[in-house]
Amino acid sequence: MPTKVVFAPGAISGIGQECRNLGGTKAFLVTGRTFTKNSPYFTQIIKSLNEAGIEVHIHAEIEADPSVETIDQGAADMKLANANVVIAFGGGSPTDAAKAMSVLQGNEGSVLDYMRGRRQIVKAGLPLICVPTTAGSGSEVTAAAVVTDRVAKEKISISHPSIIPKIAIIDPVLHTSMPPKVTASTGIDALTHAIEAYIAVQANPLTEAVCLQAIRLIGSNLRRAVANGSDLEARGGMALASLLAGIGFNNAGLGAVHGIAHPVGAQFGIAHGIANGIMLPYVMEYCLMADYAKFSDIAVALGEDIHGMIVRNAAKQAVFAVKALKQDIGIPDTLAEVGVPPSAVNTIVKDAVTYRRLPNSPRKLEEADLRIIVERAMGIRLI
Repeated sequence: MPTKVVFAPGAISGIGQECRNLGGTKAFLVTGRTFTKNSPYFTQIIKSLNEAGIEVHIHAEIEADPSVETIDQGAADMKLANANVVIAFGGGSPTDAAKAMSVLQGNEGSVLDYMRGRRQIVKAGLPLICVPTTAGSGSEVTAAAVVTDRVAKEKISISHPSIIPKIAIIDPVLHTSMPPKVTASTGIDALTHAIEAYIAVQANPLTEAVCLQAIRLIGSNLRRAVANGSDLEARGGMALASLLAGIGFNNAGLGAVHGIAHPVGAQFGIAHGIANGIMLPYVMEYCLMADYAKFSDIAVALGEDIHGMIVRNAAKQAVFAVKALKQDIGIPDTLAEVGVPPSAVNTIVKDAVTYRRLPNSPRKLEEADLRIIVERAMGIRLI
């Protein structure tokens, strides 16, 4: 993990010095169009940068699930600003956008070229500092950026070691203003990252350690953070869980949950965390028999008592625990509940089967398997 992590309440007050340490003199500050732009913490960041003598260009143009057009325009604006450091302030969308825009400073063309593989990233982008305001994406420590092609209705990740941020400033105080619904959707996103990376084919002892700890932290803190946003201990626990899950999946990869959630989000505008949260127990249930022991570990990490159970039943408790957590924090049970029609099954499956990380799932999944999973998540197949 090459990213320097600064983790503490009040940590954003030092962003000016961190920027200076990277040699920054002109910062291109990327954030969302509404909430983060109007946050009081946003002004604190600008104040710290100004006090360090750093010129700041504000780019508050990022929407949820940033599009190709948004990235390309932002990259052009970044070049005009002649910045030498990039700062992302917000959730996963501003962070991913800043990553992609930064890469285009040293690599010609549209971000669409790199999503489709017509071009390869050959030069590092500008150095990036990330200040996450949500505890979910883990993008502040990963080598990937997800971009939405609204024409093709697809969400595709670009990935390269040079995309990894130089510095992540994690300040749990920033998370206390997150509404309960956002806390829930981003928190279940972090849980999905941790579970998928823990059971991944490419998992190793290091990723297993950080992912299992992330699962424990989420099991202990997500309900508390949703119930009381000012609970700083719970916010800190979730911020750490998201970070650890990001480290885990950056090295071990993801699986079928994301493979299905991406087309669901791209085609129907469903928030990424919600799409992941809906799909997670259905994919887990289908993959249980591939690794009962690991799913038993997940059950214990989420607080289930498996004493005296045979390993198969203990593994099933992991699915039960995820469903119970979802119910408590208000994540929908089925795709139908968020407006996805049964007629969409074919389209979702056809997209998901092409997901490059699909072979990373512990159970080998082919098109027929994905159809079963999606139909169960739709509520039109019971077994």
